[in-house]
Amino acid sequence: MDRISDLPDDLICHILTFLFTKDVFRTSVLSKRWIDVWRSVPALRVVEGEIGDRETDFRITELVSSVLLSLHPIKCCKLYLWYSDLQVGRLAFPRFVKWINFVLQRKVEFIDLAFAIADATRAKLPRSILSCKTLVDLELHFFIIKDIFSISLPSLKTLCLDYMSFWNVQGFLLLLAGCPNLENIQVNEVTFLSQEVLTYEENLAYQEMCKSLTLSKLSKATLMNTFCHFPLNAFRNVKSLIIDLNKVYRVNGEIPTFHNLTKLKLSSINYNWKLLVQMLKKCRYLQHFHLSQGTSNEIIEDVEGNWEDPVFVPKCVSSHLKTCEFKFFSGKEGEFLMAKYILKEAKVLQSLNYEPCGPDLLSRCTSLGKFFTSNRQRRFLPMR
Repeated sequence: MDRISDLPDDLICHILTFLFTKDVFRTSVLSKRWIDVWRSVPALRVVEGEIGDRETDFRITELVSSVLLSLHPIKCCKLYLWYSDLQVGRLAFPRFVKWINFVLQRKVEFIDLAFAIADATRAKLPRSILSCKTLVDLELHFFIIKDIFSISLPSLKTLCLDYMSFWNVQGFLLLLAGCPNLENIQVNEVTFLSQEVLTYEENLAYQEMCKSLTLSKLSKATLMNTFCHFPLNAFRNVKSLIIDLNKVYRVNGEIPTFHNLTKLKLSSINYNWKLLVQMLKKCRYLQHFHLSQGTSNEIIEDVEGNWEDPVFVPKCVSSHLKTCEFKFFSGKEGEFLMAKYILKEAKVLQSLNYEPCGPDLLSRCTSLGKFFTSNRQRRFLPMR
């Protein structure tokens, strides 16, 4: 019995928005009831990899064009296109831009885009995206953003930048400044092409931009694998933060007080224990803390940082810290002393996970476990 066909059109269309467009299109052959249902689905989802000939490109063009011409509102647009043929990819990009411009005129709320060509050349992001008043969620992959002067994304709440390039850091900050209602940002592998040294006047303008950048509604932020001097003050209201602190913090830079932060994940601190303590002192109500020395491929050999117990215990450690996780630790003395300090001073700690990856680690884990048990009967969980 076909119970799905008895559902209201609105509910059927909502269900179909989660499918790829080619699968939605195929439902038109199910029965007379389904012939025109696909025309009302407010979503375009096309994911194609290894496009290496014009015949495949033509098939994709025919599919997307027929859908765009048939739909009225388009709330969701996901286009992932990978071209293994350089010439086909370059010829396809102007058409790709036209599709995006067409979608932007249909009051789209969600856009997720990727356009990649065999030679790894990053396509230039269409400027029209950066002035869409209806966008709520924007995810971009493998584009370059340059020559931007004004950005207005007043409705945007979620921004994801993955393997993106900007001409300079100023362009990156300008993008963020144009998203006043941003609630969630995820940044990974963002690079900057310009190697030019700023003039005195340009540096003053940049410093002023850093000071004025305010993302007051931001609650979640991820900033990974990105080397730049980023104004951490823009993240001061977040509740959850994942960050490669050593890659975005400049010596003697300002770390703001994070009044709302309860979850913190730090990576790549490069055994800079003083920076770690400085950060913990600014996270007064931190409850969940994850510290990684990077990935297993990024561990720096022959680097030994000397941990020294702070004169004053950070408030979050003594009063609020509930869980800790230490990952990719190589068994150095500084790591052991830091973990031991946390175990000693964290009065409400409920669990500590320790994932080592260096020599002489069993004795370290055993020693920490005994210390943990002797202080309070809490759980010590060496990860495997």
